[in-house]
Amino acid sequence: NMPSTELSAEDFTDGAINIMDLLVKAGLCPSKGEARRLVQQGGVSVDGEKVTDVRALITKDKLAEGVLVKRGKKSFNKFLLK
Repeated sequence: NMPSTELSAEDFTDGAINIMDLLVKAGLCPSKGEARRLVQQGGVSVDGEKVTDVRALITKDKLAEGVLVKRGKKSFNKFLLK
């Protein structure tokens, strides 16, 4: 019963997608600027690992299995490849 977002081929650049683009696409952040601040302050985790690099990329291979992106304590979204 978890919110999820499906990504298509158009969302990727060179087989990967930026963490900030993921946050905006899922509606976890209203803008890339806020997503950047959130990542820099350590408020984002991907599959339980904290992300602090705003240039972090998530590859298509990792998304094929499904990736859980968490913002803060209570906001989260599962990303799947279409």
